[in-house]
Amino acid sequence: MPMLHGSSQLRPLTFASLLCALLVASSTGCKQGAFSQNTQPGAAGLATTPAQPKMFAQQQVDQLQTQMLAQQQSLTSQVQDLTRRTQQLDMNNSNLTRELAQAQQSQQQYQEQIVLLQKQLGDTATRLKSEQLAAQESSKQLNALQASTKFRGGASIQANSSVKQALQTISLPGLIVKQDGDVVRIEIPADKLFTPNSAQMTPEASRILDEVASAIARSYSRQRIIIEGHSDNSPDNTVNAHLLTNAQAQLVFQHMVQKNNLPARQLSILAMGENHPLASNGEPAGQAKNRRIEIVVYPDSIDG
Repeated sequence: MPMLHGSSQLRPLTFASLLCALLVASSTGCKQGAFSQNTQPGAAGLATTPAQPKMFAQQQVDQLQTQMLAQQQSLTSQVQDLTRRTQQLDMNNSNLTRELAQAQQSQQQYQEQIVLLQKQLGDTATRLKSEQLAAQESSKQLNALQASTKFRGGASIQANSSVKQALQTISLPGLIVKQDGDVVRIEIPADKLFTPNSAQMTPEASRILDEVASAIARSYSRQRIIIEGHSDNSPDNTVNAHLLTNAQAQLVFQHMVQKNNLPARQLSILAMGENHPLASNGEPAGQAKNRRIEIVVYPDSIDG
């Protein structure tokens, strides 16, 4: 029967057309398939159905493209954010590296300062010990001097008239000679005897000391004499002032004993350092006055 035959052929064609529309959407293959010519009876009512799957497929494609675009934009934003974070981390790392280098440099400087301070502390301790030893020696000499001004019985020796009278007769050009209580002091500027801040004698030192020794031999031949070394408070002298004045007094002692033949038992030395200034150390003239050798004549005799 013709109708049954036509109906049996319609079902496979309709299923194939729908499947093709769903799978390949608007591909050209479907245009050449079962819907290209509708010659079978009853197929005229199905000719409009392929447009609906095509539209649906296009919507799916558009939706997928929209999702992919959104994901791409999201990924791009994430990449940009990660790039910014990476750059910030690189900058932080660079700053930390620079700060670490600065800290290491500062630590090295601190270490060098500590070493320098330790060295200075050691030098100061050594100088302090030397000064303490010099002060102890000066104290011993002072105690011996004080003891020498007394009789064995304990009575103090009074200055005799010959010493007081001799002050008026002694004269040393260019030097200050004065009576200070019971003693006579002959002041010799250290700069005339020594190169400043040293124990190196000047060319005129010998002549000056010869004149002083000659005056002592004439006027104080039997008196006890102390050679005192004095200094100023200049930075070059502050630390070794006692050592310097001791060395200067020693040289004067040696000159008077070895060259001028004064009795060694008549002379003693005393390093005073900067402890007994005559003038203010605030100006060069005062410092020059404080740098001196004093020949101090005591009233007691070396014979008794």
